Amino acid sequence: MLLRPLAVPLLAAAALSLAIPALEAAPSVEAARSVIAIPEIGFSDSSGEARNQQAEHDARRQALTKGLVTELGAEADLASLPLACTEPCPLDAEGVEKLRERARAEGAAFLLVGKVHKMSTLVMSMRFAVLDTTSGKLVLERLLSFRSDNDEGWRHAGAYVAREVADSFAGEAK
Repeated sequence: MLLRPLAVPLLAAAALSLAIPALEAAPSVEAARSVIAIPEIGFSDSSGEARNQQAEHDARRQALTKGLVTELGAEADLASLPLACTEPCPLDAEGVEKLRERARAEGAAFLLVGKVHKMSTLVMSMRFAVLDTTSGKLVLERLLSFRSDNDEGWRHAGAYVAREVADSFAGEAK
C-alpha cells in the first residue's frame, strides 16, 4: 500500500511527538548522581607551638576543601556542591544544622563536614561526617590520624577522606 504524500509528514510528526516525552522522561546521568555539599573544613590547634602558622593552616584547609570538592565531584555516583561561608563555617551542633538546611535548600542530598585538629608538629587528626540533608541522619563518620603538618600530609588526608566517602556511596549503589 502506498502512502499519500501528505500522510508521510503527518506520520513523521506523530512519531516525533511520541518520542519527545520519552526523551524528557529518560533520566540523565547527572540526575542519577547524589549531590554532596561540602563547606570549608574546620581547623583547631592545641599544639602550643610558638610560631604563628595561621596563614599556612588557612591555605592548607582551603586546599583540602577544594580537593574534596574536586575529587568527590569526579566520582560517578556523586556531584559536589561547595558551600562557602563568609567566615569559618561553624561546626558546632547549631552551625552544622544550619549548614544541613542550607545544603538541602541548594539541592544537595548529603552534607560532608569535617575538622582538622593539630595536636603536635607530627600528629594531626581529622573527624569528618556525612549527613543526610533531609533527615539529618548520620550516614558516615570517621576519625583519622595523620602525620606531618605540611602540604603533602594534608593532601594525603584529603585523598583518604575522598576515597572513604566515595566508597561508602559506591557500596550503597550496589
